[in-house]
Amino acid sequence: MSTWFKLLPIELSGINESDFIEPDYEKGESDQLVGDMSDTARRLYTLAQVLEKHANQYKLDFEFCTDKVKKLELEARAHELMAKSSITRGLMWIGIRDEFGLWVDYVGVRTGFVVVTYPSTDDNISPIIRKLFGG
Repeated sequence: MSTWFKLLPIELSGINESDFIEPDYEKGESDQLVGDMSDTARRLYTLAQVLEKHANQYKLDFEFCTDKVKKLELEARAHELMAKSSITRGLMWIGIRDEFGLWVDYVGVRTGFVVVTYPSTDDNISPIIRKLFGG
């Protein structure tokens, strides 16, 4: 088993409430309030955000690096952290959907650490953007 999986619970428990990163999406008019994010979901969300931030920094460093060996290391690290961010976010969504029984709804998290459902839209929103909001 991966060392990362073994250390994930320790990493999550090391995140203090004061370190929580709150979702910056305001509750919309069509959002239906479901409940509050659990402590674990808040930790997973925070860790996913931190990992993504670090991955983006590695991507930026990669763009400006001139050393070929270092550039490969930066690229690999960026991919690693982005994958870990994605998996961490996925664990958060599974936990939220399981806790509230929301397996067929569009689900999102909003400012104030609240969980919402929202109606499906038939617009041209990219599936990537939609997935970021829990759809």
